[in-house]
Amino acid sequence: MNLIRVRKIIIFSLINILVFISLWFLIEILNYVINPFNKESNRITCSYNWVLYNYCPNIVDVKKNSFHDGSEVVFSFSNSIGQRVKKIGDETNSLAKNIFIGDSFIQAEEIPYEETFYGQLAEKHNINAIGYSSWNVIEYIEVIKKLSLKNTNYHVFIMPNDVLPLYSRSVYGERNLSEKRIQDLYVPKGLKAELSKAYSNSITWKLMNSSFTAKDDKKALTTLNIDKFSETHIQDCSPLAKVPEEYKKTMGYGYLEYSKRPFCWDDLHTEAAKLALNEIKKMSESVKNLDSELFLYLIPPGWSFKNQNTIGRKNNEYYFFGDNIKVTTKPMFLYFSSSLPDIKFINLEIMINNWILDCSECKDHLYFSEDGHWTKETHGLLFDYFSKNLY
Repeated sequence: MNLIRVRKIIIFSLINILVFISLWFLIEILNYVINPFNKESNRITCSYNWVLYNYCPNIVDVKKNSFHDGSEVVFSFSNSIGQRVKKIGDETNSLAKNIFIGDSFIQAEEIPYEETFYGQLAEKHNINAIGYSSWNVIEYIEVIKKLSLKNTNYHVFIMPNDVLPLYSRSVYGERNLSEKRIQDLYVPKGLKAELSKAYSNSITWKLMNSSFTAKDDKKALTTLNIDKFSETHIQDCSPLAKVPEEYKKTMGYGYLEYSKRPFCWDDLHTEAAKLALNEIKKMSESVKNLDSELFLYLIPPGWSFKNQNTIGRKNNEYYFFGDNIKVTTKPMFLYFSSSLPDIKFINLEIMINNWILDCSECKDHLYFSEDGHWTKETHGLLFDYFSKNLY
């Protein structure tokens, strides 16, 4: 009798296990079908012999914005040189009369290609655009040489990150690393690569890793509210002395240094600015050699304004700016523009500040709250600006 009962229990248990496995398998199949990350290529960033890194050629990149930034899933596509394009197969425009070059602000992976300012411009104008995360002036020069389009206008977007000496991807940081350009365009394909991707995107993998993987939480910096770094205080060096020493070892401190006139800068930040200036001069010569014209745009971060990028500007190991602090980029703009009188140099801080003045509900309206890049609204305003000002 006991044996019969044990046998029934075993059979019942096995049936339940099989039912559970079958249901779980069906759930995983459904997850595979609806999970957008299974449509992503198996490698996103590649090394080139003409630029340090870029999108791998002809790939699909999938990004899901954070909850605070709207949770939108965005697909990006690249062409044979790693340029973000509307769809795979679109090659670079070799007849463009206006070319836009920059870093992640131009890459704009947080919004669909059609909603970027250059995606909108491409519908009506003969333009080209290329940008990638953490590029600096060195990469911009390499892109210009790669494209080598003559009799055109090169619109290059730079930002303080290109200069910061404590940022490894700045001109200063990259020159110290002396990295070689070695081509590696391999993107894994085939059944093994697809199965590996499917497993890494599976619910099973997420449950296992969320249970057993410890999070490496870095110490967040306490928010500072020293409001003496706006345009009205650029001659006053004294607020820099009030910044705690531990903060002076962060990227955020560089923004404070460069919010003051050059006579306030320490030796390290002065040297970094000179290095970046020398690279900009090289870029100018490269453009002249192509019988073309260079337009420079200085991108301000969200903390150049109040209540923009309100999550990313504080409570992390890099930045510590309160929502009501304004850290201006004007001194950096004056430093570069006065040294480059033959270049048309536009300070976007002035333009964006005017847009904010015209906005009634403007918190995180022009910069993503957490990510910190430009929102669709900013790209729309840039589209309006360039529609009226392209040559």
